[in-house]
Amino acid sequence: MQRCLAAFAIAASLFAPVVHANDALEAKVRAYVPVVSLAKVCDIRINDATLGDHRAMLEAVKSDPNANKLAYRLHYETQTAYIKARDGGQRVAFCKDFIAANSQYAKARFTTVVEGHLSEVSASVQKAIAHNVCGAPPAKLSKADWKPYAYIKKMLQTEHKLTKENAETNGWNVTEETSAVTEQFCAAVKTRASPPPKSEPR
Repeated sequence: MQRCLAAFAIAASLFAPVVHANDALEAKVRAYVPVVSLAKVCDIRINDATLGDHRAMLEAVKSDPNANKLAYRLHYETQTAYIKARDGGQRVAFCKDFIAANSQYAKARFTTVVEGHLSEVSASVQKAIAHNVCGAPPAKLSKADWKPYAYIKKMLQTEHKLTKENAETNGWNVTEETSAVTEQFCAAVKTRASPPPKSEPR
């Protein structure tokens, strides 16, 4: 089965440059423009280092006509690829592939939000959430754990509600969109709840 356009290829060498910018600047344009271009439509949170580099790149592009043309072209091609995937019913798959391929620059916004909240709660809350939502083994909660546990569950419910409304408004597949939210949530929970790997004895 043919998937949507390979999202990870957008930021790589798939598009042969028509014009040539300074090599280092061109590399930054190719890396950052597609990520920033899809940040809103794919609900991406870009990391601080990338945002800083992107701002510096924009300044440098102003004095390099070739880099400027390349940036515009990459933005157009990225948006075109997204629209083609979206209109073909492959929006979630496209964005998921793109985020995975550009994880050094950005990740799904909801994943980042969940990771932040989970860092503030006990391991037992994390394990209970993993069990209740993601099918992990059971975990016991203390009385003090119930409030943060309920808060995180409520956060997921709220995100599901907003995602459902957004999907209905835009004519997207509701089940696919809400399932993607659960996947993001469980990926963040797994990252936080998993114990660090044991170091090998020397």
